[in-house]
Amino acid sequence: MPLFFGKDKGFFTGESVDVDLVLMSPPTAIAALVAGELDFSTTVGAGISATMRGLPIKRVLYIQQFVTFALMAAPDIKSVRDLVGKSVGAVALTDATAIAAREIIKGNGVDPAVVNFFYTQSTESSRTALMSKKLAAAMLPPPFAEETQVRGFNRLADARDYAPLSGIGLLASSETLKKNPTKALSVIRAVLRTMAYMREPKNHGELVNYILRIHKIDSGVAAEALATVMAVYSKDGTKPRDAVQKEIDIYREALKITKPFTPEELEDMSQQRRAYESLNR
Repeated sequence: MPLFFGKDKGFFTGESVDVDLVLMSPPTAIAALVAGELDFSTTVGAGISATMRGLPIKRVLYIQQFVTFALMAAPDIKSVRDLVGKSVGAVALTDATAIAAREIIKGNGVDPAVVNFFYTQSTESSRTALMSKKLAAAMLPPPFAEETQVRGFNRLADARDYAPLSGIGLLASSETLKKNPTKALSVIRAVLRTMAYMREPKNHGELVNYILRIHKIDSGVAAEALATVMAVYSKDGTKPRDAVQKEIDIYREALKITKPFTPEELEDMSQQRRAYESLNR
């Protein structure tokens, strides 16, 4: 939502950025990023997996320091242990929804191998499959989690309680950062301005109305979803180093990667620092 909201509010235009926002599944977005077909992507979960596989991708900004996904389940599923032998939806094998789901399941004493994972390519598809009873449970973000909860589905767990995985942010290829650092700076400035506007309590009524224009949900559900999201927003586009290292270690274990990684190998925060400093002079 923040990028669409920022575009509609004119924050990108204010930075002389003509932004074209395209919805893609995480694997498709990563492939397009590497191929030079995208300048930036918000799929930081799938991005860390790509970086660990040697692809030239860097995190350049954190929007949500932690994921806001919840493991939502059908009304007859009362606990994580009830998911043994059942179908659970995540977006993609190596994105944050799947990694977080496994951490939740392990954290409740269940071997993820006894759960059947289905990869839906989008959270909207996960929501549809859960509500049509094709899945027993699914990882859903706001406002889908709050919407299904109101409809009688059970909120089994919140991902951030089990793993400090990053929510949305900005990724860029090393080539993009090298060839056009000015564009990166302008985009990051636009996003930081959007985030600052969204964090202001006086603007939350406007944000609720914006959510309501996109999703056909109750205003109370929209307000609850907004509160969930804003609770994890970064104040300056960064994330604590120890939390990033913990996230790296979780991905390494999940993906069976033996090579150690540090946050500095994952990130290039130079343009974030420049953008933040220029906006706070």
